[in-house]
Amino acid sequence: MTRTSCAQGATRSLIVRACCAGLLALWLPHAALAHGDTSANQVDDLVCPRATPAPKPPTDKPAASVSLAGNQMPSDAELGPFARTIVRDEPTLDPHAIPGLALSNGPLRRIAFWGDSHIAAGPFMPTLINALRGKGLSVGPRFLPPTMGRANVSLPGLRAYCIGSAWNTEIAYTSPTPLDIGPALVDREVEAGPEAYLWLDLRNASRQAEMQQVQMVYDTPDGATIEYSIDDGGTHSLTLESTTGSELLTVRSDHPMATIKWRVARGKLVLHGFVLEPVKLPDVTFDVYGLPSATVKGWANANPKVIAQTLHGVSYDGVVLEYGTNEGADRDFDADKYAALLGKALTNMRQVFPSASCLLVGPPDRGVLRSGKGNRLPLLAYSRVHRQIENVQRTVGSRFGCVEWSWQDLMGGQGGSYGWAHAKPSLMGRDLIHLSPDGYRRTGSALAKSLGWSP
Repeated sequence: MTRTSCAQGATRSLIVRACCAGLLALWLPHAALAHGDTSANQVDDLVCPRATPAPKPPTDKPAASVSLAGNQMPSDAELGPFARTIVRDEPTLDPHAIPGLALSNGPLRRIAFWGDSHIAAGPFMPTLINALRGKGLSVGPRFLPPTMGRANVSLPGLRAYCIGSAWNTEIAYTSPTPLDIGPALVDREVEAGPEAYLWLDLRNASRQAEMQQVQMVYDTPDGATIEYSIDDGGTHSLTLESTTGSELLTVRSDHPMATIKWRVARGKLVLHGFVLEPVKLPDVTFDVYGLPSATVKGWANANPKVIAQTLHGVSYDGVVLEYGTNEGADRDFDADKYAALLGKALTNMRQVFPSASCLLVGPPDRGVLRSGKGNRLPLLAYSRVHRQIENVQRTVGSRFGCVEWSWQDLMGGQGGSYGWAHAKPSLMGRDLIHLSPDGYRRTGSALAKSLGWSP
């Protein structure tokens, strides 16, 4: 057994090794899991037990227009000037204020986004990634969150996955009290059984294998037994000792791996995520920790010492927090309480990433729909709250060295959601909360321009 040190204490790293004569599980450092000459293209695609394979990430093809028919939009007469589409590009952010997010000829850049449904799926994040690639930079994930199987969550680091029905989810933002949780602000837990499986296809979109090493970040309070197979090979078993903090199960190969299949055969396992190491590290590592309905309370609730330890040395030059839409849904929104919550969240973030550049992306504009003959909210009911949230982010964020980016201003200010809904093709979703795919692409392009990632 090898032991390495990290900022928050000792961590144990189990390394799986094999030789040509057959697979062995050994406690040896710097070992490799060799799996013969199997080509990644010869490894079958995942076929999930009793389920269809997980959907692939969204493409970059132009989206069809979003129909708003029958969706109880306010009438044009009521909207008046708000029906006019405005796209007001935000100014370029000062690269000296966010050096960790600025592109330069210096060392590799490490970037991470935390946020809600706006970044969890859809083309917002892929648009930013494509902007970086458009500058000739290679981009890839470093820390893969354990959100496989969560509705409306895309994982750019995976070609596909299968996950059993036995996995439970612990979420930081829904917890009534602070808790120990991993960097995704989401942990997955499972008890041994036939549905305690997780299969990963690590190949890129062209079915090429690039991953030389995968490290599972886990806890096993009472120990566990893991069954695993690599690239359609035989099934083998590993015994994990009981833990008092997160540990690493490291699988390294002489050849890039296409698929890994895991199953918990005994005990309970808590999964925090995976650290990915490709054959060649990309110019920019780009991690996305998005979760629908999330709020900044997740960061406020999380134990920063546990997040730092669970990252096992993964760090970031630039951190982006995109929150506010779900906080703004509260009819009794209190700006002072929100400021205190945001202050706690940024305090915790700074304990984990004390020197990272920080960007706060405010919520987009939100409209109201008309229904029945009940009480009718003012057209700007949510818009005004979102403006308050943005103002708080600007004020509180400045105390923590964070720069604010106004999504609402991009849309033309308060009431801009109505104009975006009337664009052709529509830039707004039918609920007037989320954007259409074209709207997210437009937002991603605008943010990339503000960051200096595109002309």
